[in-house]
Amino acid sequence: MIAVAAAIYLADCIVLLERGQAIRSGGRLAFGSLHYQVRGRAVALLNPFTPFVAAFRSLPLLSRAAAVEMNDAARALAPLAALGALQLLLVFAALPYCLTRAPGLPFLLALASAYLNAIALLALIWWRFRGARIATRPLLGLGFGWLVCLPLSINALRKAALAFDVSKDARQLIAELPPAGRARAGADLLAQVAEAMQELDEGDERYRRLAGVREQLAAEAGHERL
Repeated sequence: MIAVAAAIYLADCIVLLERGQAIRSGGRLAFGSLHYQVRGRAVALLNPFTPFVAAFRSLPLLSRAAAVEMNDAARALAPLAALGALQLLLVFAALPYCLTRAPGLPFLLALASAYLNAIALLALIWWRFRGARIATRPLLGLGFGWLVCLPLSINALRKAALAFDVSKDARQLIAELPPAGRARAGADLLAQVAEAMQELDEGDERYRRLAGVREQLAAEAGHERL
């Protein structure tokens, strides 16, 4: 049972990204794998040990601006990090311990606590999103999954934040990074753009637009090396 719960949780940590799309979690950017794809999208794995740190998905490079500001979403979710950490401990510490060492009433209390905390997370995320004028409709499907399959509730904060793209693309997020991480993130994005171009015909308008992005990134990388 514990192994199945862990497998479900790890599967829930997988996120599919468009080429050149990034996930920002804490002070780091991730672009997913260059070589592993599902339905033409890059496969990214969220850190399974930090489900209480919200993760945000950037706007795809060739898309129009989204309506949600990352700072607004971050402020809405920040006060709930403690409940997210508590859910991780309840599901992967308290429940396994009670199941193997203290079955019966202690296990039922731990299980009830995990469900109550999941319900509290859902209600508070909904309330915080509504206060920040962020769409709460995606929470209906997410919340149903959290309550039907408890391991999914561990990722509540991250999945709520990943329910929408923020109004910044990867280039804008890279510009906000400290200098130490900017060069590496720029190189990762450049590799993703080059991979995306290989998947398109040269006559495609998206190919020409991506070529312009590649030239800009290459010029910025050369400037930073100087």
